[in-house]
Amino acid sequence: GHGILTEGAVLALPEEVPVFFREGGSIAANVVFDPDLFKNRGVATLDHAEHGEHYFDLEYLQGKAIPAKRYDFIALCQELELDPERVGLAPYAITEWTERLAVAFAEHRKWPDNEAVQQKCLVYAGFIAHYAEDICQPLHATVHFNGKKQADGTVVGKGIHEQVDSSVERLGFMASDLAAGQEVVAFDSLMGSVVAQIEESNGLVDGVYALMGKWEDESNAQVQRLAKDRARRAVRFTASLYLTAWRKSEGIRLPGWLER
Repeated sequence: GHGILTEGAVLALPEEVPVFFREGGSIAANVVFDPDLFKNRGVATLDHAEHGEHYFDLEYLQGKAIPAKRYDFIALCQELELDPERVGLAPYAITEWTERLAVAFAEHRKWPDNEAVQQKCLVYAGFIAHYAEDICQPLHATVHFNGKKQADGTVVGKGIHEQVDSSVERLGFMASDLAAGQEVVAFDSLMGSVVAQIEESNGLVDGVYALMGKWEDESNAQVQRLAKDRARRAVRFTASLYLTAWRKSEGIRLPGWLER
């Protein structure tokens, strides 16, 4: 699913984004799986660091504003006696990788023929896509990520997360269809837009659970509608992050010592 969504995000970009990037969807779609590959016990330090980058359980903050910077968020968690990894760090993964792409795009502006810089841009795009697409899936934005715990301790809906995650592939969505007619915009506030997306996704959690037991029924119209809506939203959000990085790159000054 991530590969399809990432190809769609690149296809949805306007012509102001460089041609190499708009034609490089296959590279970004190859890299997009890496964040999941990093969750591997064979690389225990990386595995530990990676898990929290994929979700943000909004309910834990109890209405507190989400800080703009990672370490300010960690300080807030300490204040609230929360484990940052338990809450999740997805908004920081998304914004930090988008800003990395902005710096790489700034390099491209200065050295437009440098193929290594172009490849780097597309690698960064793959990382952005993974975390951005995750957070558009409502179960990545809630404590009820894989079932709802009942008063007696039992869990209802266990297994639903994988069913929702796999819907893009199972329902046969095509990247070109998901890209068609998208309104891709650059965000005025990067973190503000990421937070808004998390809040939107969190607001759809009940709708996801209302279809519990139906997610594997590929003929169900409600499943198709919600899955298509989330897939198109993921494509639009990811593409908008790419465009935001491109626009932001114009104002980035690179250090004088750098040569490519």
